[in-house]
Amino acid sequence: MSRPTLKLGAPVLLLAAVLGGCSSRTNVSAIGNVPGQYSHVYITAQAVWFNSSATAGPDDSGWVKFPLSSPATVDLVTDSNGNFGNLITALKLQPGSYSQVRLIPVDASAPLTLSAQTIGAKYNAEVDYVDSAGNTQQLPLELLNPDRGIGIQASLSVPLANIGAAFGSTTTPTSTSPLKSTATATTTSTSSTSTTTTANFALSIDGARDLTAFYFDPSPAAGATAASPGTPAVMLSSHASAYNLSASGGIQGTLTLTNLANIGSASGLPDIQVSAELLSADGSRHVVVASAPVNSAGTFTLYPLAANSSNITDYDLVIHGHGIATIIIKTVQIPATGSSTSASTTGTSTSTSSTTSTTTSGTITPTNLVSVGTLIPRAATSFYSANITASAGAALPAGAQVEFYQTLPASGEVPYVIAASPIDPFNQNLANPLQLAVATVDSGTYVSSGATITVVSSQAHEGAPGTYQVAATAPLYADGMLSAAPPPAAGATTTSVPVAGLSLSSGSTAATLAATVSPRSTYDHGVLLVSHDGQLVASAALDSVIGLGGTVQVTGIPGGTSASLYYLTVRAWNSGTGAVARQWYSAPVDLRSASSANVQLTVN
Repeated sequence: MSRPTLKLGAPVLLLAAVLGGCSSRTNVSAIGNVPGQYSHVYITAQAVWFNSSATAGPDDSGWVKFPLSSPATVDLVTDSNGNFGNLITALKLQPGSYSQVRLIPVDASAPLTLSAQTIGAKYNAEVDYVDSAGNTQQLPLELLNPDRGIGIQASLSVPLANIGAAFGSTTTPTSTSPLKSTATATTTSTSSTSTTTTANFALSIDGARDLTAFYFDPSPAAGATAASPGTPAVMLSSHASAYNLSASGGIQGTLTLTNLANIGSASGLPDIQVSAELLSADGSRHVVVASAPVNSAGTFTLYPLAANSSNITDYDLVIHGHGIATIIIKTVQIPATGSSTSASTTGTSTSTSSTTSTTTSGTITPTNLVSVGTLIPRAATSFYSANITASAGAALPAGAQVEFYQTLPASGEVPYVIAASPIDPFNQNLANPLQLAVATVDSGTYVSSGATITVVSSQAHEGAPGTYQVAATAPLYADGMLSAAPPPAAGATTTSVPVAGLSLSSGSTAATLAATVSPRSTYDHGVLLVSHDGQLVASAALDSVIGLGGTVQVTGIPGGTSASLYYLTVRAWNSGTGAVARQWYSAPVDLRSASSANVQLTVN
């Protein structure tokens, strides 16, 4: 196709002057959701990367990398309910579309950063909780291949600056580094205005799904019991999401908690979650797309949620937790981001003098919010503790989550997720059993923002109160089969229900990894962890080879897809000394077009 020839004359110079007076800047923040049992969850970031390719691995080309001049630490307990923790502001990210973000964290084993120390952390990555004796425990949050980061699928756009509003002005940052936590720009104007267009991106980490609690026994000679299953630990298996806040909305509301008892956790926070759910692709069940905690005042802000630019987006809201009967609010409507009720997060800064200094802050105010008003939950005085057992010969993938469902009784309804937990990947159960209510379900339909919602109580389709369905899910696997999960027998307060195994998702093929481990007599126990983008996929015990050396096989790994690019971490410990070591390996295991791979691992 032919193109017109441009002559370098006054019009081009004028255009250059116009472009010099406008700029695009990108801010990246973090927001989280954490179960009430945790009082702090710290994550420290040292870099943020962007790529226009959704399938690029961390070693592939195309990454635009922004190492932070100073690491930034966020607390996912504090940075929730519409409150954001700043990671990096005023990035000079080129206008365009980006399909992937990669957050590079600082490992718990690295020297404590100033930002983590200032916020009160003992480790750069950490979880705090109050144990049964009332003591606060500070555990390192174990990361998977932190050097390769947490890969997050995204649909993000950095807009072009508004050229017309910035005629005749120039903007020059006072620092050439795009990585300051706050950026100060000096604007020199030859006319009246200068414009900076800002894109706000948020990385959302849902601790209810991503914080994988597990037990390992440092003294197997003594033996672990149900009452004393071993030493607790927590791993981050990330399913993080990325949001463009100019294309987002949210849901807020209030629960009246004054008439409820026993809703708190050991940390003192209400153990109540609010989840936005959508129908699964096959229409067989609902899936959770985002969750938020209810704070001590009973309020919640579930933000951000993806919103459409031209149409209303419907979410069903599920409010669930210890001490309350479940509440389901159907078809909560998020306005289109292009409507008059939707505020944009892209703004301008205007200079009316010849020289002005403008400081860009990272403060984000949630916009495009709708309210479900004030809800009065019913107390659920009867609960039971539910754990799982994997079906014989069908172990769940290491990165699986188990979900308990209930269905409203009306015709055409499909199950909602009421409670969920990642499995203990080493013991094939739940490290922290779920507390399930024995109660009817309250439900209603959203009317308009802030309007009173009529709620009715009914017995779930599953049958008597306390009856659920259960199934497992895992990335790169097809959703598991739903099966009945009845309450425990009369007089019992605990139950363990079988959960069906998972098959590979359509398009995947079963692949095998053979790992040869060099002898390391320092340790007598170990496990090999296979991850993709910071998300646990598979594991294999190394107990038989960690001391004397040998080869283990990991079978049934999802292969043949663009996501079948894996990285390896070894976790080893000594049952006598209690010493624990974690080691990760930079070489990828590429099963995208291969059915098998062989690796050599040395544990230091």
